[in-house]
Amino acid sequence: MKLIGVDVDGTLLNSENKITPKTRQALIRAGEMGHKIVIVSGRPTSAVKDLAKELKFDKFDGLLSNYNGGTITNYSSGKVLVNHNLDRNLALEILDKTRFLNIIIPYKNMILSDKDHKFLEAEKKLLGLEAKIVSDIRDKLDFDPNKILFAAEPENLEENIPFLKENFGHKTSQVRSHRNYYEIMPKGLSKGNSLLEIAKIYGIDQADIIAFGDEMNDASMIEIAGTGVAMANAVEPIKNMADYLTLSNDEDGIGVYLEKFVL
Repeated sequence: MKLIGVDVDGTLLNSENKITPKTRQALIRAGEMGHKIVIVSGRPTSAVKDLAKELKFDKFDGLLSNYNGGTITNYSSGKVLVNHNLDRNLALEILDKTRFLNIIIPYKNMILSDKDHKFLEAEKKLLGLEAKIVSDIRDKLDFDPNKILFAAEPENLEENIPFLKENFGHKTSQVRSHRNYYEIMPKGLSKGNSLLEIAKIYGIDQADIIAFGDEMNDASMIEIAGTGVAMANAVEPIKNMADYLTLSNDEDGIGVYLEKFVL
C-alpha cells in the first residue's frame, strides 16, 4: 500500500482551480486499488470537502490533512484523527504584536479578520467560505486556532518575516505558503509530519509515501516522502529537493506520474 499525499493549489488543481479528468481518474483508481489517498492542504477542512467528494473519498476511506497538518480527518466518517492547535495565550500575543500585518484566521466554516482587506476577499472567493470581520479578535480571541495566516504584498512580507521568526520562531512552526502569505502554526507542525502521523496510524512504511507539491509549504512532505514529486510549475527549491519532476498542474502531472509508476 502506498500513502499518496497531494497538495491542492498549484498541484491537484490546475490554473482554473479544477481537477483535470486524467488526474481525477488516476487518483480514484489508486484509491480503488487500496492505496491511501490524502489531500494535504493549508486550507481549512471545509474548503477541501468538495474536492474529496469529487475524488470519491467516501468510497475508499480517503483522508484530509488541513491547516498544513493541523488536523487529519477521515472524510467518510468525519472523524478527526489528529488535531493540533496554537495555545490561545500565545496566539493572542502574536496577534497583539503584529497589528501592522493583515491577518486571516480559519474557524469552522469561516475565515476571520479584524478588518476587511483584499486578501480576505480573495480567500473568501477561492475557498468558498464566509469572511467575517471581528474587530476585536486581536484582543479577545476566544478559541485555540489551528493557524494564523499573515497576508501582504511580497515585499512587505519579506520585511516582516525576520520579526516573526525572531519573536515566535522558537515557539511555533512557520512557513511561507504563497508569495502573499506567511503562516504561523503550532511548534513541530508541517505537511510532512502529518504524512508521517498518517503512515504510523495505518502501518505504512515511510519509503511507501509519495508526495506531490509545488510551493515552499510542501517542502517538508517532499523531503520526508519515499518519493517526493515536484510539479513542473513548482518553485525552484521544491524542484531541487524532489526525487522526481512530473508535468505541470495544467498537464495532468499527478495523473501522468500515477499511471507510470503506481497504477
